[in-house]
Amino acid sequence: MRRKHTISKVYPVSAQALWEDILDPNALADSMKGSLTYSGLPREPVFEGQRIVVSIKRWGWFPMGRWTMDVVRRDDDRRILESREFGSLVRDYRHRLEVEPLGDSEARYSDHLDLDAGLLTDLMFPTFVSIYERRHEQRLKRFFARKPD
Repeated sequence: MRRKHTISKVYPVSAQALWEDILDPNALADSMKGSLTYSGLPREPVFEGQRIVVSIKRWGWFPMGRWTMDVVRRDDDRRILESREFGSLVRDYRHRLEVEPLGDSEARYSDHLDLDAGLLTDLMFPTFVSIYERRHEQRLKRFFARKPD
């Protein structure tokens, strides 16, 4: 059984600055602090065709096993990134993110979540949504911290 959900937030930065941040694995790790920690993230921006295998921990201490992310699409012109992921109890997780310019210094970032964890989908799905909502909060805090007073 699959469950789908979209989360969108407006960011006070240009679409290009937001896109570059999303592609940076260090920014991902920063935005997930307090929720998930990754061991084995690449150091360079992600690219289409890349397979990333990491070990993850929830809350920085609870081991959740290995997680595999296949980058199936990176469209820099449209600012779309798509991955197919799996690990632990998750059979198939499809993630599509999009960045849409709203002006010179504002952009909308949307995460499209599509989860299949078999019989555990309904149990796991709220946690996935919560993690992505927190990720947006953390990313927004980082951008606000960078803005001059």
